[in-house]
Amino acid sequence: MQKAISSSDNSSHCADICAKLVTMRDDRREVIILSLNKPVIIGRNPGICVRSPNGGVIVSCQDLSRNGVALNGQQIKKSSVILLDGDVLKLPNMHSFTCTRIWREPQEKLTIFDPTPPQQPAQKRIGRYIITSHCLGTGSFATVHLAFDPSGHRQVACKSIKTKRDHEIGQVMKEVRILMTLKHPNINQIYDTEEENKFIHIFLQLCTGGDLFTYITNYAQAGDRLCEAEAKYIMYQILQGLAYLHNRLISHRGISQPENILLHCPGPYPRILIADFGLARPNGYQETLNVCGTVSYLPPEGILALDNKHLGYVGMPADCWSAGVILYIMLSYVKDRLQEPS
Repeated sequence: MQKAISSSDNSSHCADICAKLVTMRDDRREVIILSLNKPVIIGRNPGICVRSPNGGVIVSCQDLSRNGVALNGQQIKKSSVILLDGDVLKLPNMHSFTCTRIWREPQEKLTIFDPTPPQQPAQKRIGRYIITSHCLGTGSFATVHLAFDPSGHRQVACKSIKTKRDHEIGQVMKEVRILMTLKHPNINQIYDTEEENKFIHIFLQLCTGGDLFTYITNYAQAGDRLCEAEAKYIMYQILQGLAYLHNRLISHRGISQPENILLHCPGPYPRILIADFGLARPNGYQETLNVCGTVSYLPPEGILALDNKHLGYVGMPADCWSAGVILYIMLSYVKDRLQEPS
């Protein structure tokens, strides 16, 4: 068994420690410490901790083995998972590891809610999926919870949308069916949907590396910025995903913020996925009067249409403008502010 760090690391790293994996070996208790952005390898399975968009920490584990692993008794194969407090990770014919989240003292809190230990997540079965109460994110119209797909041997994200009127269900499902046809390595894939009362549950590919904006700000906190090579690699993937959408005449209209660009797994030079298609529009080449997206990322014609309701703009060119703003942020964001180009 190999590990990249141990409990003997110096005190400067103590603030970054966020969880530990505990196992018993020959009646001895052994602990593997997990720290931010420092991978730990158990057999063929690396684990890493990264900042989450809400200021907390994501403890991520990626299975790269041939035989898979068991998470809380459920088989996981060739996928990345999020470890919660109390989760038990078992390797085939090896020891079990219990994840114990380490909660910060008050003076080390990142937010006022970090880190009161949460209650053990409750579970609910919908269709073939097991949905937990562990919330991954919230928005104006939906919440996203961590879920498990037993037949697929993987964790997934469950996006739950509450509709107020019956006709809204048909409208949402029409858009979802279009998005379910999308298959691209840089598009957050929709696996399945389930309807329950007035809720529509959308089961999505789980990304465990956080979002692009958090990834950029991690560099800024260290007084650094993304190197041009990595920004180029990320931008290439964004444009690949947009080209795929635009070739199918779909405008995203929500790429107007790096928070909607997710990292598939933690680590440098990440694979990115375009997510959150709540504002996506088929026939994206047609002009629309409905201005969507974050104002700072809108093209000039979108800004003009905000104050002139009779004016419209086209979604696909707006996506390209927004992507350009994201590139500028990647190259310019330092110390929590955008620097003037030299």
